[in-house]
Amino acid sequence: RAGAGRQPWHAVLHGSAMNARPIANDGAPSDSALRPQLTISGAAAIIFGILTFMNPGLSIFVLLAFLAAWMAVEGGTTIWQAIAGKGPHGVWTWIDGLLSLAAAVALLLAPGFSVFVFVLVAGGFAVAVGVARIVLAFRVSDVLLGVLGAVTVLFGAILLTQPGAGLIAIAWIIALEAIVMGVVLLALAFRLKRLNQPG
Repeated sequence: RAGAGRQPWHAVLHGSAMNARPIANDGAPSDSALRPQLTISGAAAIIFGILTFMNPGLSIFVLLAFLAAWMAVEGGTTIWQAIAGKGPHGVWTWIDGLLSLAAAVALLLAPGFSVFVFVLVAGGFAVAVGVARIVLAFRVSDVLLGVLGAVTVLFGAILLTQPGAGLIAIAWIIALEAIVMGVVLLALAFRLKRLNQPG
């Protein structure tokens, strides 16, 4: 009787494979579910890029608002760790949290000044990175690295000497990246649609 209910090995394997297919499909999103996500994300990125080109100042303030929210959450979490005694450095944990909250408040209450400081910090950072690349280019005899360093220094100098124009340039760079990403996402959605069409 033990052998009466047995099935041939190829039937068992075939049945196991058939039963495994729905599990694999359930574990990963289907193409029909990915297409709307890619389409919506791509369209939103393109719209954001176009709006940023039309009004770069507003887009910068939106980014600063997100940055302020992140710093507020980070500062509140750090202060909570200090109150709970979980901070690694005691007093410095308090200072870290309070500075983060102060920076978040400054971004919200004085956005114009915060944008100005942000551009100056970005310009100084770009100059420092560019100089480091030029020095490294001389050491390794890499012309392309030297050119990249010179361009970075020039960009940083523009940010420091003309913060208004530098701010617009930063906004346009963000807009261009958003539009390119949106086009890529829409192309992926269109490709998935073509692959799923019969014939």
